[in-house]
Amino acid sequence: MRPVLFHIGSYPVYSYGAFLFLAFLAGVMVAGRELGRRGEDASVIYLVGAVAAFSGVLGARLFYVLGHWGEFSGDWSSIFDLNMRGLVFYGGLALALPACVLIVRRMGLAAGKVADAVGLTLPLSLAVARVGCFLNGCCGGKPSGLPWAVTFPGTSTAVHPTQLYELLLDLAFFFLLLRWRKRVVRDWDLFLLAVGGYGAIRLFNEFFRYHSRSSAGVFFQAVSATVMVLSLATVWYRERRTGGRQAVGGLPPDARRAEAGMSGGTGVPQDEDPG
Repeated sequence: MRPVLFHIGSYPVYSYGAFLFLAFLAGVMVAGRELGRRGEDASVIYLVGAVAAFSGVLGARLFYVLGHWGEFSGDWSSIFDLNMRGLVFYGGLALALPACVLIVRRMGLAAGKVADAVGLTLPLSLAVARVGCFLNGCCGGKPSGLPWAVTFPGTSTAVHPTQLYELLLDLAFFFLLLRWRKRVVRDWDLFLLAVGGYGAIRLFNEFFRYHSRSSAGVFFQAVSATVMVLSLATVWYRERRTGGRQAVGGLPPDARRAEAGMSGGTGVPQDEDPG
């Protein structure tokens, strides 16, 4: 546990905020490369990422404040303190998604392609952010007697390292999405799979995570289960409706190449991704 990583002069650099920034950088880099692979201008991710970061942090903070209103009634200035803790992913998603769709459409970009690029990097960014949670000592688990349980400074009870549980699951899911991304032919499906996968990971992790109010754990499990089911059901419905075809582009790439070859037409050549 190391809430303060180092000092710049007398100014403390908090681990929570530092790893949020690193999570943003990792997300921008991976999403930019994925946009380029999909034939889009990778540089647009910087503006989209800035909008996502601002609206996401704002939404995540508002969600937390509304759920812990009593903690702020005596000190309203602490609402704006993001250095220590107090962000909820679902609140960030609820605000960042419409904000990003709006800016992407105003820029004349394909919203689905941008969403899929962001979806690919989502679990990686969350994994990086969880390192900050662990160093800060927040988002911890219930008491545990397992060999890998951790005891944070200032406490005497060993608990589940739920931050590390999610970090490992997020990383595993990120590499799984890397393998899946070439098989996903419809815009928005990779984003939906990413959100649904996070819902599954969060649902599992909530069995071990500690909340000061027991009802909070049940609430987040319910939200996670709902997000998981709705996201995956939407992917399944779109698959059934389109029969595996790309919703905004006709046939998947392999089928388009086969069709062009059978008809003798040249068509538009499809780039192969060597990665």
